[in-house]
Amino acid sequence: VALKKETYSDYLLTVDKARIERTQNALRQIEVGSQKVAGDLAVDGVLGAATREALYEFCRGLKAVPDENFVINLVQKLDQKSSLMTAIANTVNDSDEVIVSAEPDENTKPAENAKSEPVTAVVKKASPLEMEPQSSDMPAIFYLLTKDDLAAVIEASTPQEAEKKEEIPETEGEEEKEAKITTVAKNGSSLEELPTEEAMAGLEVILDIPYVNRAQFLRAVVAKSGIDEIAYPQFVALMVAKARKKSSTKLESIVLDADCGCVRDFSDTVYGFYPYWRSTKSRAPDAEANDSSAASTLPVIDYSVFNRIAYYALMLEESGEITAPLHWNSNGKLGNFINIAHRHKTKVDLAIYSDYWSQWSESSLNASVMSVYNQLMLQTEYRESGVMAYVPFMNTTLASPDGVTLYFDRYFDHPKSRHKIVEFVSQLYERLADLDKKYTINLLLDVGPAELASGKRLFKNIKSLLVSDQKDAPVYVDSLLIFLDEPTTDTKKSLRSKIENEFTGEQRMKVLRKVIPVISPYGHENDKGGAYSQFDDDLVYLKNNFAGVGLWPMPMVSDTDASEISQRLIETFGISDGDRLLNTLSSRYPALCELACPNRWAFRLGLNLLLLFIIGYGVLALFSRRMRRFYSRYSVYFMLYIVLMVAVFMVSLICDPFWKQKRDIVFLGSLLIVAAFFMIRKYSQAKQGPLP
Repeated sequence: VALKKETYSDYLLTVDKARIERTQNALRQIEVGSQKVAGDLAVDGVLGAATREALYEFCRGLKAVPDENFVINLVQKLDQKSSLMTAIANTVNDSDEVIVSAEPDENTKPAENAKSEPVTAVVKKASPLEMEPQSSDMPAIFYLLTKDDLAAVIEASTPQEAEKKEEIPETEGEEEKEAKITTVAKNGSSLEELPTEEAMAGLEVILDIPYVNRAQFLRAVVAKSGIDEIAYPQFVALMVAKARKKSSTKLESIVLDADCGCVRDFSDTVYGFYPYWRSTKSRAPDAEANDSSAASTLPVIDYSVFNRIAYYALMLEESGEITAPLHWNSNGKLGNFINIAHRHKTKVDLAIYSDYWSQWSESSLNASVMSVYNQLMLQTEYRESGVMAYVPFMNTTLASPDGVTLYFDRYFDHPKSRHKIVEFVSQLYERLADLDKKYTINLLLDVGPAELASGKRLFKNIKSLLVSDQKDAPVYVDSLLIFLDEPTTDTKKSLRSKIENEFTGEQRMKVLRKVIPVISPYGHENDKGGAYSQFDDDLVYLKNNFAGVGLWPMPMVSDTDASEISQRLIETFGISDGDRLLNTLSSRYPALCELACPNRWAFRLGLNLLLLFIIGYGVLALFSRRMRRFYSRYSVYFMLYIVLMVAVFMVSLICDPFWKQKRDIVFLGSLLIVAAFFMIRKYSQAKQGPLP
C-alpha cells in the first residue's frame, strides 16, 4: 500500500545510506532455526540482490502479517525485480538515483522499546537494455511475454482460498470466517482482483512479441488490453517480471547467408534491427551441454527485403567508453555479417546505445565521440567463400560498416541536456567528413503517445541536426528513426502532426523525408480488421508520409510469418523494373538472380577470363596457321565455349545491378556487334570468291 504513488513520495524524503547499513547488519544477526539468514551479507549501504534475497527470506518467515505492512509489500515488489523501478519512474521522472525507504515490520524490532529504523535503498533507474557496464559478457534485456508466462502470472494472482481457510479456527461462525478470508486476501501475499476476461484476451495478442524496453512493452499492454499499472499495479508488476528476458551471453560467429537474391529496388528505406543475441544457437532445455546436434541452425536473414540493417547494439558507458564490443571486434566475427550483407547490396549500420548521455561532462562527451569513431574505423579481414576463395589476391577482403545509428534513451526526459546530443553528433560528423568513405549518421529515439499528445516541442533542440537554415551548412543526420508504439493507427498520425506543427515549409518536407518509424513485424496475424490488415495500413501510411519503415527486431527466414512480412514489404515499397525485355526476364525467373546477384563478382571474373581467353586465341590465330587448324579440328568445342560465354554474359547482364539501368542497351548493342561480324565475314567470303 505504501508503494502507491500518493504515499510513496513521503518515504523518499526520509532516507539515508546509514539506514541501509543498519538493516543489513540486522539481517546478518537474524537466525531461522539454528542458521543465520544472511551471515555473509555485505554491509555496503545498497539494497542489492543479496540484500533483497535476505530480506525476502526473513519476511517469508513471519507468522503474523500486520495490516498494510510496508516491508512485505516492498519485498513482493523487489522480488518481481523491475517492479520497483516502475514506482520510482512514476514518482521521480528526472532523477537518476532514487532513494527508497520503508518502515520495518513490528517483528523486526530487537526490543519492545527499541527505536525502529526503516529499510532503505538507493536504486538506479533501469535502462531498456539494462546492461551491466562492468561486465564484458553482459546480457541485454528485452521484454517478451509467452503463453506460459501469462499462465504463471494468472496462477500467482489467483487467491488460494483453501490455504487461507486453514488459518481460520473452525469454531468461528461463517460470517467471521468470511470477514477474515477477505482480510487475508487483502493483506496477504495474493494479488488484487484479476482483470476481466476481455482484457485477458487482449493480452494474447502480444504473446511472443519482443519489445525493446519496458516502457514499450507496457504501452503495448495498455493499447491491446486496457490493463494499466493504476488499476492493476501488482498484476502488471508480476507480468513485467515474467516478460523480462535476458539475452544469452554466448556469442556465435554471425554466418547469415540465405538463399535470397540482392535487395530489391525500393522507393524508400526498409530498415531492419538485428539484435546481437539472435546469433546464438537455440537449444532444447534438456539437451546436454556438449551435444552439438541439439543446437538448432542459426536464423538467417532475407536480405532481399532490407536495404539497411543495424547491428543492435553496443553500449556507451558514462565514461564514454565501449567496454563490451560484442561481435564488433577485431577477431573476425563481424566479417561475415558485413560482407554477406554487402554481397546482397544491403548496407550495415552499427547501433550505439547510451543511457548516460545526459550526464556527460565535456571530457566524457569527447571520449564518447572517439569511441564511436574507432568502432566505425574497425576493419575486419574476411576470407571469401565459394569460387572466390580460390582466386589469388581476391580471396580476402576488408569488411567495414556503412554508418552508425545512435540511440539516446530517455531523450524526452532531459530537455536541458539535449544540446549534448547536438554537440556529440556535430563532432562525430566532422571527424567522419574528412574520410574518403561516406558514413551515414542516424538518430534513434523512443517517443511515447504521451509525448506526442503533449504541447511540448520535441524536436526543437535537434533541429540543427535535421535541417539547415543556410545553403552551405552541413546536415548532420541522414535519418531519424522513431519507435512507433501501439496503437499505431493513432501514433503514426500523431507523429506526423507533431512534425508539421514544429516545422514549416520546405523544412517540414525535409524532416518528414528523414523520419523512419520503427514498428514490430510480429503478431499481425491477430490484427482486429483481419490478418495483417493493420500492418498493411501502416506500411501504406508510412510510405506516403515518411521516409520508409523500420522493423525491430527484423524477422528471420525461419519465423512463421516471415514470408508474409516480406511479401507485403515488396508489394508496398517495391519499384517495378518496367516492361523492358531483360528486366521482365529477371522478374519472371527470380531463382536465377538469387544465385547470380550475391555471387556477381564471381560471374564478372568468369566472364572476363572467358573473354580474355577467346581474344588471346583470336590474336594468336592471325599469326599462326597451327592455331587456325586447331580451330578447324575442334570447332564443336569452340561453339560450346561460345555458348558458355554467352550464357555467363546474359546471366550477369540480367542479374548484376551494375548493368541494371543500361542492360537493354548493352544487349541490343551486343546483338548488333555480332550481326555486324557475321555480315562482314559473309561479305569477305563473297568478295574473295570460291577457293580451290
